[in-house]
Amino acid sequence: MLYWIKRWALLLLLVMGCTTTSHAPSKHLRICFNTEPATLDPRMAGDFASSTLICLIYEGLTRCLPGGEVELALADHVELSADLLTYRFYLKEAHWSDGTPITAYDFEASWKGAIALPSPSAYLFYPIKNAENHVKQRVPLHEVGIRAVNDKILQVELTQPTPYFYSLTAFPSFLPVPRHTNDASVCSGPFQIEHRVHQSEIVLRKNLKFWNRNAIAIDQIHISIVPDEMTALQMFEQGHLDWLGGPLSPLPPDALEKWADSLQFLPSAATTFISFNIQKPPFNNFHLRQALSLSIDREALVQQVAGAGQLVAKSFLPPTLTQQELIPSTNYADAKAHLGKAFQELGIQAKDLDTLTLYFKSIQVDKRLAQALQRQWEQILGIRVRLEQLDAKSLTQKLQNRDYQIALSLWIAQFDDPVSILERFKDPTNLKNFPGWENLEYSQLLTSAATSEMRAQILQQAEALLAKELPLAPLYHWRSPALYGPRIKSIGTTPSGGVLFERCELQK
Repeated sequence: MLYWIKRWALLLLLVMGCTTTSHAPSKHLRICFNTEPATLDPRMAGDFASSTLICLIYEGLTRCLPGGEVELALADHVELSADLLTYRFYLKEAHWSDGTPITAYDFEASWKGAIALPSPSAYLFYPIKNAENHVKQRVPLHEVGIRAVNDKILQVELTQPTPYFYSLTAFPSFLPVPRHTNDASVCSGPFQIEHRVHQSEIVLRKNLKFWNRNAIAIDQIHISIVPDEMTALQMFEQGHLDWLGGPLSPLPPDALEKWADSLQFLPSAATTFISFNIQKPPFNNFHLRQALSLSIDREALVQQVAGAGQLVAKSFLPPTLTQQELIPSTNYADAKAHLGKAFQELGIQAKDLDTLTLYFKSIQVDKRLAQALQRQWEQILGIRVRLEQLDAKSLTQKLQNRDYQIALSLWIAQFDDPVSILERFKDPTNLKNFPGWENLEYSQLLTSAATSEMRAQILQQAEALLAKELPLAPLYHWRSPALYGPRIKSIGTTPSGGVLFERCELQK
């Protein structure tokens, strides 16, 4: 009975899609998300769906370009002091969607709010003077180096020169929310929310108060929330979606071969990995982590599960951010040797690991990955882990609370610099440091890299140390497959995998 209920639900969703989107107006874009955005608050953004939506409805000082660089957005121009420690951002004349002027005070309040909450990405503000000290309750908020000089000038003081800080200002966490209202419909970006149905759809319409509205060619974006990959693919095949793919709406693995000639692979600084909770036994033991990693046949995972275009993880960071190959190839003999050392140090046997649980997100590719890992570990090491499927929000909560043993997860670089990923492991309390890993030498390397002429080499040392201690095991790096419908002329993407839907052009 449950099977038929699910089938009828999927059919109903398709019918609803057919009745509302079969003949989209020429300037309406139709896309879908695999999961509903967890938040519309830039200060709390942490998942890819939320970040994508937030960048459509909010504007920041700068904005990402398809090449990876950033351009001025709400900032008209920027002054940087000779010592590279003080930025002054001069704002354009721009307005919130309700007509209220956007001011430097909005930025000051939002940025300080992200630090005070703290947000999942609060660590991105750490280059700012006293931001980290406030998060760690060492100084009051007014001592943080963010100050609105007046309505049009935002002054930011850094602790030390930070080469990537300018790029950071384009990241979702740095986009301001209005001070004058709590109305979630008031926004500053190219679009605003017209209609939203929980777990069903989000409709965006062009924001006529947007400072650069004449550059936006689309009048409306219709976002369907479709958790089931096959349903989303059927909607695309029947002409009810214009675009499908990437981390926003993953393609079913079985569809990759069928659509091989039509696939476009998006650049993506993203990695799927296994996270170990090293704050408690048994994965506080290095040899157990190494045993599981060395017994993984990553080539088979990519060929048989992850699908076309994905890259076997030989580096710890995505290839767009590193040239180092730090992940050893599969070695069953070494894996068994490490397992023996783990049993000896932990004082356990194989049967004592029968309670291990691998958590994964409820999408087809992750389910198949989890099943393949389960088979490999049982065949090579004699360890059988349990599998537990969770929705995206529940899995994120487990990872952030470290309420797990092993979990499948992913990262996507937030800006085009190794620090985008490396920084999260500097502090064990960072919500994105899922393993809860801490290493004094590693922290010192990241600190020294910020002011050293040998920055690139020092960051390579930090990456090598992270790979050596193995708090997580990368499986593969992404090249996200996507399908473009006939109405799509072009869509901008960033090197880290962001999709710039506001830059979409539709066929006339």
